Amino acid sequence: MIKQLTLLICFLSFFGHSGRAQQNNFNYKAVEAKIRKHIYSSADSTKYYINYALSQKTLPDSIRGAVYNIYGIYYGNMGKTDSSIYYYKKAIAQLKNYPKIKTMPLMNIAVAYRNKGEYDTSFQILNEALELSKKLNMKVFEASVYSHMASNYQFTLEYEKSIECLLKGIAIVKKEEDKSSLVNMNQKLANTYMKMRNFTFAKDLYKECLAIFKANNDKGNHALTLINYAECVIHLDEVEEAKRSLREALIELQDIKNEEHMAVAYSKLANIAAYEQKHNVAHTNYTNALAIFLKGNSMNTVVIGAEFIEYLNRQKKYDEALKVIDAVKKSTMFSKANSEDRLRFDVATAETNKNTNNHKEAAEGLEEAIKLKDSIARTDNNEAINELQARLQKELQQEKSRILSKRNNSLQQEKDAKNKLTFLYVFASIFFIIIVLLFLRSLWLKNRLQNEALRHLNAEKNLAMQQQEYEHEFANSQKEIIAEKQRELTSTALRLANYQDNINEIIEKCDNGQIKDTAQLKKDLTTLLKQKDYWKQFETRFNNLHPDFAHSLASQYSKLTKNDIEFCSLLKLNLSNKEIATLLQISHESTITKKYRIKKKMEINDDSEFEKILMEI
Repeated sequence: MIKQLTLLICFLSFFGHSGRAQQNNFNYKAVEAKIRKHIYSSADSTKYYINYALSQKTLPDSIRGAVYNIYGIYYGNMGKTDSSIYYYKKAIAQLKNYPKIKTMPLMNIAVAYRNKGEYDTSFQILNEALELSKKLNMKVFEASVYSHMASNYQFTLEYEKSIECLLKGIAIVKKEEDKSSLVNMNQKLANTYMKMRNFTFAKDLYKECLAIFKANNDKGNHALTLINYAECVIHLDEVEEAKRSLREALIELQDIKNEEHMAVAYSKLANIAAYEQKHNVAHTNYTNALAIFLKGNSMNTVVIGAEFIEYLNRQKKYDEALKVIDAVKKSTMFSKANSEDRLRFDVATAETNKNTNNHKEAAEGLEEAIKLKDSIARTDNNEAINELQARLQKELQQEKSRILSKRNNSLQQEKDAKNKLTFLYVFASIFFIIIVLLFLRSLWLKNRLQNEALRHLNAEKNLAMQQQEYEHEFANSQKEIIAEKQRELTSTALRLANYQDNINEIIEKCDNGQIKDTAQLKKDLTTLLKQKDYWKQFETRFNNLHPDFAHSLASQYSKLTKNDIEFCSLLKLNLSNKEIATLLQISHESTITKKYRIKKKMEINDDSEFEKILMEI
């Protein structure tokens, strides 16, 4: 389509300049530039400039006919087939005396009739365009006619004839070196391969076409190719890529306001959503697609209706399926659908009728489906098609090989550069790993030294604790020995005191005359008491037990006499006042007085403090 438009604009420009003398206020070249800019990107702007051109009263028939053809293209891009046919007819009538320009609306109207499913009419017009192109030696147009014939055969499921036409067209455009027409041929070839379920090869062809259409800013063909590309990758289980392509196509189709192709995109998205169990999305997209097809009397109405019915049957929404069946059957396109689409529709309808107890309608639908199935030509295994397919595929692959061979040197250079870069990356990675390993080893050694130091510290700590425990046990044993000696000393002191009491008792008996001839006995006992050997024995033992007591007490409290220190020694043994009084042969009151005087000399008033000082020395 873009090739036809380019040639059309060239004619527009030529005739515009020739008629400039008749109408100086209308700039054909400026209008041509605006149409070229907006035809595939902005529908509103295109319509404005078309109407502006048609409003010129002195416009030549050649220019007016060409503008009518552009108007048909405009409505075709918007999916309004009937309106496009109307303006194509006006263009053909206006260009009856301009056969070269007339070929363009002839091909375009043939496409429009194909979109309506009127294939016989489309073929009739294409044959007329083919004869005219050969007569005028218009090779590029001749190739385009073959391309459109191939599309017609594809829709009528005659793939062998489709490939034959494409081979003829491709041979012509290659000879003419027409790259823009070649991309259109490849697009149609990809469509045929997709119909023949060779999805991998079709995908490769579509990707090449997409790049060229995008570079040419051909939104119409780019969006349509995106939809077909999505269909391919769905069959190749590349669902996310399919969704991305369909969303991109919808954006472009909204820009050019092509509802027909938008509906196709919606139907593909509905299929994907149904597969992913996203039923709300699937139902919405099926509804939108079918509404657009019904409104535009599209040739896709029957097949999309069949898909929607199949989906509703799976969801057991049979009442809604019956409504879809009724709407599709009322469509003018129902009787024009191809055999495969009708077969699918009849099978889906029979399933709905069976589940709604309409057994008679179900049986009739299945009978019709069987007839359609028997009438469909099975060409998948046809040797001629396989031979043509192999030949064309080989030729295209050779073309690709020639292109790829031109890139070998640059690719090899890129590969060498990448290898060098990879080597640098590997070297840098190894160096980095070595640095990391050395760092980790240093951390390991540091941790090991810290653990050794910690173990050494714990060993010293354990040794110190053991030594402390030994010293504690030794101190406890010394305390026990001292306590034992002190108990022995106290016992000795008490025995001496008891010995003294016995002696005093004997003396008292002698005094009382209880013992006769006691003079000498009294004398001896008195002498014994005066010797005080018992006190020396006590003093010796006490000093052995507390060797520094007398010296420490005397040095701290210089006012104390020897008798005072001896008295304090008895107090250190925890002897009571009565026991001390007995031992020293003094009264109890004298003991208390003696203790008071000692405290006064030591300048101590509290008994507890006095006892504490004696115990600590």
